[in-house]
Amino acid sequence: MNLQVIRLLFLKDLFLSRKFLFGYLVGGLVAAGITCIPNQAASYVGFILMITVAIAAGIHFIGNLMLGESTDQTRMFVMSLPISLLDYSLGKISVVITTYLMPWTVMFAGSTICAFIFPWANRGSVVVLTAIFLFLLSSFMVQLVTAIVSESVGWTIGIMVACNVMLNLFLMKLFEVPEVAEIVESDVVIWPTAVIQILIIEAIVIAASLAIAIAFQTRKRDLI
Repeated sequence: MNLQVIRLLFLKDLFLSRKFLFGYLVGGLVAAGITCIPNQAASYVGFILMITVAIAAGIHFIGNLMLGESTDQTRMFVMSLPISLLDYSLGKISVVITTYLMPWTVMFAGSTICAFIFPWANRGSVVVLTAIFLFLLSSFMVQLVTAIVSESVGWTIGIMVACNVMLNLFLMKLFEVPEVAEIVESDVVIWPTAVIQILIIEAIVIAASLAIAIAFQTRKRDLI
């Protein structure tokens, strides 16, 4: 494994994605800021915008950085260079995850900070936000694995649609839990058992997806 090559591949994709990444970062900051407005309608709009930015960023970076190189023949050129399959795989997976985590982290951190610094915000909402953002991250990882395993735009889009449907069901079922409904309106951060179980499942999905993505990608004999 050549760390220098991995770093160069990482920086190359990061540089090529800089304009889109900047747009998602700005969009995430704006969305997180809107959630801080002391108005229920505005706060809800900001929440929807954050979910929209997270979904759009995942779709864009997986499609552009992971699937794009197989369709526009860029991968063929890259693999003709003196780099190993392992170096290419680790560089590609790391940059796709990093570009997604940047706006994801900005929105998660921004909305969490808002919940603690503004007197009109409910600190208990942080518990629900954590579960929702980890669900978004786990959905992204499942989509990434699908893109790596299938190398198919069609299959990846299908999983993206399924994950978006599951997100709506997840939100509906989450707020139906009595403890969750109460904690959202509370100024005290309490972690109900149901939420802890959800977080554990999401963490397992994220870790398993990352392991499968790396294992499958690095064991391929031919990426062209």
